[in-house]
Amino acid sequence: MKLAAVQLRATDDRAETIERAGDLLDAAADQGAGIVLLPELFAVPFVQPDPDPEYFRLAESLDGPSNTMAAERSRRAGITVVSSIFEEGEVPGVYYNTACTYVRGELKSVYRKSHLPFSNGFPEKFYFRPGGTEPEVVDTGETGVGTIICYERHFPELSRIVALRGGSVLCVPVASASAPMREVFQLELRAHAVFNGMFVICSNRVGTEGVKEYFGLSAVYGPDGDVLAQAADDRDDIAVAEVDLDRVAATRRSRPFLRDRRPELYGRLTGMGPAAP
Repeated sequence: MKLAAVQLRATDDRAETIERAGDLLDAAADQGAGIVLLPELFAVPFVQPDPDPEYFRLAESLDGPSNTMAAERSRRAGITVVSSIFEEGEVPGVYYNTACTYVRGELKSVYRKSHLPFSNGFPEKFYFRPGGTEPEVVDTGETGVGTIICYERHFPELSRIVALRGGSVLCVPVASASAPMREVFQLELRAHAVFNGMFVICSNRVGTEGVKEYFGLSAVYGPDGDVLAQAADDRDDIAVAEVDLDRVAATRRSRPFLRDRRPELYGRLTGMGPAAP
């Protein structure tokens, strides 16, 4: 099958941005992609370094215009689409950074970002309530797909959960513009692929938003950490890679990291083991 990362420049015109995103989804589907990932909060500009109460006006419900477009493209093309939105919760004043997975138009998963930064110009704790559940794995009919969101790529426990739950494809929608992070960006994503023996799709924004310059590098990675396809670094684009899903099982046999885990020794990681010295 084929996996695709959509790379997108967001503007203040939500409708126009959603339309361009839809065109990119169509292009990915036309190239045969069965799983397509959109960037983090793809339809609206991302947060700036200084908290701004006016930003909340950009929030939308789960059935708002961003997900409506994603669901329609998923249904029409018979594909899986992972859409990331600034979600307005049902409780007044509660907002989430949310990823929704649609399989042939049907909403299969709602994952809310659980690890939120307040550093390096990303004051996300000001805007979002953290989610309280671990990543799910969605059965697409061909494979299992799990999603973590941007900052969460710095926490290897989350992608390992996706692997342990049977996921073969990890989706990582991001909004990454930090110059220091660019130096380790692909290193981290390749590491997730290698440690878990899975495919990784990462979709980033591109272009200038306020004081931030999003650097793209949207790509698809193989279980050996190889870059299978990468978008252009200066414009809207898609990265589409044909993959052999049997590589996941083969890789996990040749590098049996999941088999050789010793969870009984890891209690310290969750605070449930011996006190740290």
